Amino acid sequence: MPKRKGASKGAAAAKPNKKKPRGKKPASAGSVTPASGAATADQGRAEAREALFQRLADQEDPSVIGLEGIGVLCEELGLDATTDIRAMVLCFKLGSKARPGEISREEFMEGMQSLHCGDVKDLERIMPSLDLGFMEKRQFRDFYRFAFRFNLEGTMKTLAMDDVLTLLPMAIHDRSKFLDDFIQFLPQSGTTRVSADQWNSFLEFSRDVSEDLQDYDDAAAWPVLLDEFVDWLRNGKLKKD
Repeated sequence: MPKRKGASKGAAAAKPNKKKPRGKKPASAGSVTPASGAATADQGRAEAREALFQRLADQEDPSVIGLEGIGVLCEELGLDATTDIRAMVLCFKLGSKARPGEISREEFMEGMQSLHCGDVKDLERIMPSLDLGFMEKRQFRDFYRFAFRFNLEGTMKTLAMDDVLTLLPMAIHDRSKFLDDFIQFLPQSGTTRVSADQWNSFLEFSRDVSEDLQDYDDAAAWPVLLDEFVDWLRNGKLKKD
């Protein structure tokens, strides 16, 4: 627009005062942002996991932690690997599944990461979560099945009766009203080894069948061992009652 006549040079319209947008203040070289701090912590835990695995790894096969290494870890956590079920729960939560009685490097790393742990001190922090009482129904079922697989020897597909009599009360905890009777029955059953199907079915039987056996279906596809257990109860304890 042309300037009006008579207007002084100093009377030109003032320019609007435009503010420059504020930019984020650049971080100084020595400052630590939350993101970078978390990344540093993750890196530190990853290095700690690697160091712990190397310390526990089997001497003959350094790609796995064997029973000896598991025993060392449990001892450092104050657990008796032979009698404390939490030791087995720890192996379960660390993801052991490839071979019985072992934890592979990949399983260990993934398991420790899922638990947000890097070293023994971190594992001490999650000790309360190893209590079987905190497991919901599905997780407990998965652990119960894991307990069988983890205790197999070599290429065996079944557990010896002596092992079952020791392991079953530990693994099933307080979730079977039939446990005491079943433990009494097993040595009399003539069975010397227990299969995964028999082991797994006992938990289902404990959940689905009432203590008086009124809802036990003799025609259902229960393992023969459980059919014989039911007959033993009916001809013994329940008959006396």
